[in-house]
Amino acid sequence: MPVTERRITTALAALVPLLVLVLLGMFVTVPYVAVGPGDTADTLTTYAERGADGEVTDRKVITIDGLPVHQPAGQLRFTTIAVTDGLNLYGALGKWISGAQIAPRDAYYPPGATREQIEEGNREQFTGSESSATVAALRYLKIPTAIGVVGLSQGGPSEGKLREGDVLESVDGAPVTATEQVAAALQGKKKGDVVTVAVRRADGAAQVPVTLGESEGKPRLGVVVGQVPADPKVHIGFGVQQVGGPSAGLMLTLGIIDLVEPGDLTGGRTVAGTGEISSDGRVGPIGGIEHKLQGAKRDGASVFLVPAANCDVAKSSPPDGLQLVKVDTVDGAVQALADVREGRPAPSC
Repeated sequence: MPVTERRITTALAALVPLLVLVLLGMFVTVPYVAVGPGDTADTLTTYAERGADGEVTDRKVITIDGLPVHQPAGQLRFTTIAVTDGLNLYGALGKWISGAQIAPRDAYYPPGATREQIEEGNREQFTGSESSATVAALRYLKIPTAIGVVGLSQGGPSEGKLREGDVLESVDGAPVTATEQVAAALQGKKKGDVVTVAVRRADGAAQVPVTLGESEGKPRLGVVVGQVPADPKVHIGFGVQQVGGPSAGLMLTLGIIDLVEPGDLTGGRTVAGTGEISSDGRVGPIGGIEHKLQGAKRDGASVFLVPAANCDVAKSSPPDGLQLVKVDTVDGAVQALADVREGRPAPSC
């Protein structure tokens, strides 16, 4: 073989592994995700939400009926993280160069779960935080609550019959004053039995017949039972649809309080924050605090409410000009905001 041909053959042989690497980098998905600051939204106004079709819709974050409300000054923004999945090698490298955190996919998505299952789980968590935020805010505002319907199973036996916000009076004649009494009233019954559910609604009392379904071998109404306003004319709703997880709970709670109570919590400031909320007003820790701080600063916040358990991470690299305020309860958060508003020292990380 002539020298020139040998050189060409050698060069081509050397290029083949390189070409294979290039193709692998382009088409093979790596088991990592890119994590960074996500959207923030003012709970006191609207959120520009992009749907699956790409269309942007302005949705009112909190709606309140049956109570006097006003528009407070300032903003109370919940924060999110952005997780980018399905990265190839070059995509992951590009995200890393741009400053995003690269993390194992299993840290954010359960192994084997489909994207639809993950999104549904995140949405259920967000719905749960909405319910807990409602109860926590009502308790802070000293508005009476009762046992009622806080959710309906899609396609379940009560869909189209019972309504979210229904105050439960009795199930098949058994009075309901605690959540566990609903299941107790169904003991001894079976799928296909018809029970009468007595409810109070904004348009009056109703006796609603429901044909029982079944789940895990037990008769079910197909409802989620929890605390609702005792006055059925009072209704608190939420418009955000594409956000998942429980971490907006604290800011949703404060948003409800600020819309109902006279005055304003922020003193005209842009306040951001995060934290899971329980119905009794306790603030729990969340993940991704460092990314949420960056998103808050980017969107103009000067104060950030940090769950006490997240303080060590939050104070390790806070953005310049962002005051970190430590909170562990709703009452503590309201008091801390009063301290900031009045220029007093507030609990800090």
